[in-house]
Amino acid sequence: MTDVTVRPAAESDLKAILEIHKAQNDFGGSWFTNPFAGGKEARWDDLTPAQRWLHGGPWMDPQLLALHLRRYAEAKGAVLVAERGGKVVGEVELWPAEEPLPVGAYLCIEILATGPPADAAVERALVEAAVKEARARDLRALDTRPPLEEGGDPELLAKAGFAVHLEHRTVHLEAARRPKPPEYSVLSTSPSYSDLRDMVLLDHREPASFRLGNLGNEWSSGLLKDVSSPFGALLRVGSADLGVTGRLCTWLPEPEAEIDLWVSTAGLGNVPWFTRAVAAAVDHVAKGVQAARFRTTVRSHLVPALKAIGFEDGA
Repeated sequence: MTDVTVRPAAESDLKAILEIHKAQNDFGGSWFTNPFAGGKEARWDDLTPAQRWLHGGPWMDPQLLALHLRRYAEAKGAVLVAERGGKVVGEVELWPAEEPLPVGAYLCIEILATGPPADAAVERALVEAAVKEARARDLRALDTRPPLEEGGDPELLAKAGFAVHLEHRTVHLEAARRPKPPEYSVLSTSPSYSDLRDMVLLDHREPASFRLGNLGNEWSSGLLKDVSSPFGALLRVGSADLGVTGRLCTWLPEPEAEIDLWVSTAGLGNVPWFTRAVAAAVDHVAKGVQAARFRTTVRSHLVPALKAIGFEDGA
């Protein structure tokens, strides 16, 4: 028997959710005008929403968090909070997603936070509630990404019944080492989700619709326009199409272009075509943004092909 109860989040929980995340920002609880570019230490009260976002996302600012949670409501997702003794001690955010078969429709644990400090009993209660929510919706699966960089333990998830679906690597390419591109044509410079939904997003750390909104800042009401500049394209490379979405990360000392790649199911198995397509994507993005390097996240088995055209393996 546990003393933890889980319920749907209410508007009155926003402050408690904010405090859980603020206490665990990505920089040890300290705040800076720009933590990535030698910005001076500052008080949280003195920072803009965009500057707070740099410390760990929308959960660092009340305006951004309110917009973020509204986005879940509009998508018919679920945000659940855990209570102990009348106090909110954790939250889980569940995004409804769908991908080309054989994946189909599923529910994704986009964020799970407890504490501080982290509390295994609260985490377990939130995961169990997430499983119940997925079953109630008659979905095929519940998906999550264990945050390995934060001490996440895949073995614990395996004991809870989860199985490894995909493994990813992030790779980067210095601008001076761009490969020679093949011939390609540009079908669109602003593809929508409807244009891409039948394609597979190679970066599976977030559901396709959720990630596309993040890269385009579509949910932030302009509050992130100074730190994240989006781009997109639909390219024809040979006889197949490639979706390209991403953003120029202007907050870094040397701006990087973060590129997401979308391919057909057949394209996943055609490594020679994929290598040419990535070279075309880098060439197209380089024509529109001034970046010191390019970064992308792909399935692990595709990393050797990208190394062959100059990418370096990342984390």
